[in-house]
Amino acid sequence: MNVADLPAMRRFYREVMGFPVLSEACHTTGIEPEPEGEPTICFLTMFAADSPLGRAGHPQLLVLIDAARHVFARERFRETTASSSTLNHLAWEIAAETFEEHRAFLEEHGLSPREIEFPAMGARALFFEDPEGNELELICPKS
Repeated sequence: MNVADLPAMRRFYREVMGFPVLSEACHTTGIEPEPEGEPTICFLTMFAADSPLGRAGHPQLLVLIDAARHVFARERFRETTASSSTLNHLAWEIAAETFEEHRAFLEEHGLSPREIEFPAMGARALFFEDPEGNELELICPKS
């Protein structure tokens, strides 16, 4: 998978993770968006927060950027590797009664979720990867 595969990442986070697109734009030449260009940035709504910023139209977002093409990112883009990134994984809590439903959903989408139990926390989780190999986790109390 190409590190800059914005369409694949956008599709994954929309269709598999269920995050709707708030907005997206093409910025290859400057601050004004290029209306006909392929998007270089995509804002997905993770959660519509009831907070001062959320009420002002700024939910919790996942922002995907094609760093090689996006005018504001390409100058500082460097390949992300274990030696240059501290990001380990992203996790979301799910209801315990939906654990098997989530597992089946992930398997239907060609993902291979790995179940891990955390006895000290009384929890269990499903670990899987997005199209660029970032590790994701769905965790819930162990029923």
